[in-house]
Amino acid sequence: MNRPFQENLEIVETKSGAWVQCSRCGHRLSGTNSDWRVGCVVKRLPPETMGPHRELMEGRLMLEELYCPNCGVTFDASVVETEPSVDDISFASGRPARRKGKKSTAPEPITLDPASTAVIALDLHVKACDPTHVGHELVHTVPGFLARARAASVPVIFIVPAWDKGKPEDRIAEPMGWQSSEPVLYPHAYDKFASGELLPLLQSWGTETIVFLGGSANFSMLYTGSTAARVHGFSVVVPVDGIYAHSDYEMEYALYQLTVIPRMHDKFSFTTLDGITFR
Repeated sequence: MNRPFQENLEIVETKSGAWVQCSRCGHRLSGTNSDWRVGCVVKRLPPETMGPHRELMEGRLMLEELYCPNCGVTFDASVVETEPSVDDISFASGRPARRKGKKSTAPEPITLDPASTAVIALDLHVKACDPTHVGHELVHTVPGFLARARAASVPVIFIVPAWDKGKPEDRIAEPMGWQSSEPVLYPHAYDKFASGELLPLLQSWGTETIVFLGGSANFSMLYTGSTAARVHGFSVVVPVDGIYAHSDYEMEYALYQLTVIPRMHDKFSFTTLDGITFR
């Protein structure tokens, strides 16, 4: 028994089995349990054969046609994506594969005025003491910097996720040496200015520059740092060995993003914990 499958194709069923074949010449392509397309002649055509607005498809799409290998009749035609390499993407919009940042993120030494500087430590609470925590390394590297900042009378603010408030996790990691005079805030947003508590504190201290510690770089640090610079006019210092992210890609993306914020890239400085001195 023969029954139509699609244009120029049919399924043939007999006692010995079933298969897909060309309805024009009877050429068998495959069994019904296999992909009949594998037995076709495949031809890929550039977008200029695809009608109007074909320039929008250049480098992105092609017309794929499937033919009978015996009689040449067309079985199917569809639009398929090309597979350009990451470094060779050529969209009609002219979008580059990678846009250069307006500032290097290579760390450089920086000297800060302690009277106009504040430190914000993001999510360096007791969870970071767990060796499996992505920010665990900072438990060993950040305390020395905090001691230097405190010795220079630089105020320190700790941020703990709102969902940990009142739970056993609601404690600053002991190595951070938290002092009772240092505020602990629980904003319910990645942008820690959103709750309204952070800005008045900074303004009351005459803060002009914020040093960010902790993470994650691509969440709390990115959102809070960009708001600090773009909305409130603070200068932002990022010690690249004093923040964390869950992957190298996320770290690189977060730092890169700070270099392309329109008219704000000069507000950000990249350094290391040891590269920060207080005059």
